Amino acid sequence: MKKVAVIMLGGANQGDLFWPSYFNCSAGYAHDLILIHRDYLGVPTDLHNPNGRMIIHNKIVNGRDIPHRAFGAYRHYFYKYQNDYDYFVFISDDVILKRDNWLKDIVDTLDSHPMIGFGASQIFNGHKRYPHESHIRAPFWFAKSEVLKKIDWEFTDDHDGEMKIGDQCTAAGYVGVQVGNKISLGYDATEPYHITQLLELKFNPELHPFGKYQDLDIFYYYLTRLPKERILEEDIISPYPHIGKQNVFIDIEPFNNLIYYPSLPIAKKYGIAKQLPYDINVLC
Repeated sequence: MKKVAVIMLGGANQGDLFWPSYFNCSAGYAHDLILIHRDYLGVPTDLHNPNGRMIIHNKIVNGRDIPHRAFGAYRHYFYKYQNDYDYFVFISDDVILKRDNWLKDIVDTLDSHPMIGFGASQIFNGHKRYPHESHIRAPFWFAKSEVLKKIDWEFTDDHDGEMKIGDQCTAAGYVGVQVGNKISLGYDATEPYHITQLLELKFNPELHPFGKYQDLDIFYYYLTRLPKERILEEDIISPYPHIGKQNVFIDIEPFNNLIYYPSLPIAKKYGIAKQLPYDINVLC
């Protein structure tokens, strides 16, 4: 059985978002929970981990804040515990977990092939209309310890860390995979016009924000049953200029096991791409 650490960076939102969903959703897998706080800002008083140890650290060390916000804390405490765990899951305090067995889903994915080494609840592939380069979103991501030990984990700030980590893990020779369909595993819930919020409100408003999903991938069900004309017309529109208008199926790709596109050549080399979806044409 793999040893798993969940590192949660806690701030003012944790008591309203992360903790209620953590206690509401069974993880389905034993783990130690490492809480990183800033002088106990927002930390509830009745915390416990029903699945293992609760380890608490201050982000302020020797009177100085660990630089680069979440990614700085993740790197700092990964280095501290890198030899104690096989898998690491990194979650920010604004994430709402959305299903039972959320951690088991992650572990099962990482266990499914030796070269699947990292992933997230949200992967965005930049070869689509989405304007950023390919990246995994940092509010909820994970990696094997062996992968993070091999990368040159350098970044200039928190956002730079988020934009680079997928390519850094790919450069180490590993495949990245999305677990869930961008909303069914869990998502950051403080931006009302982000893709995740808009997806849930469009397709599953009754589950917004704390309702649980039974299935990891409802969109593949839609994709295989809706006429092609309907697929091409299913859009979400965000007032955020960097998002704008996105086709749900082609641009957003809300599919469980979606492959991180820069790692696709590795996935093809090891036969992983034959089992997992990575392109709308393959899915259709």
